[in-house]
Amino acid sequence: MKSFLSLTNVLMVVIFIGCFSLILFSDRGLINLWSLKKEKLKIQNEINSLRNQISVLEKEEEKLKYDEKYIEKIAREKLKMVKPGERVFKINDSSSN
Repeated sequence: MKSFLSLTNVLMVVIFIGCFSLILFSDRGLINLWSLKKEKLKIQNEINSLRNQISVLEKEEEKLKYDEKYIEKIAREKLKMVKPGERVFKINDSSSN
């Protein structure tokens, strides 16, 4: 009767453990693959977000080039500009009555 711990069985177990370790932990292993997929998804989401920002900025650029009403609106709101002859009234909101 052969012993269960014969050299062949020990070698088979060692080879199995080695192959299993390579499948999980090597550079091309499952754990690394899972990590790379997570990173790829994160980068893809960032790319999509940046594409959306680019689209918004391109629309803003078009408006700033060709839409005179939009340019006037920006000048009035952000730069506090007025047309010649216009009066500006500053209203203080005091809710302490």
